[in-house]
Amino acid sequence: MASFKAIVVMVIWTAIAGYGLFTIGAHEHFRNPMWAVGTGVALLVIHMINMALYFKIAGERPFEWFR
Repeated sequence: MASFKAIVVMVIWTAIAGYGLFTIGAHEHFRNPMWAVGTGVALLVIHMINMALYFKIAGERPFEWFR
C-alpha cells in the first residue's frame, strides 16, 4: 500500500511540475539552446524529486512482489 501512495504522490507532483513547465512555455522554445538546457535540468530535478518522494514514502523496502 505504501508503494501505491508513493506513486499517487509522484503522479501529482509530476502533473504540477509539468503544468508549470507548460505554463512558462517550455514546449514552445525547444529549439533555443538555453531553453533546452533549462528544460532538461528541470526534468532531471523533477525526476530526482520523484525518486526522493518514492523512497521517503515507501521506505527502504519499496515494493515486494512476493511475500
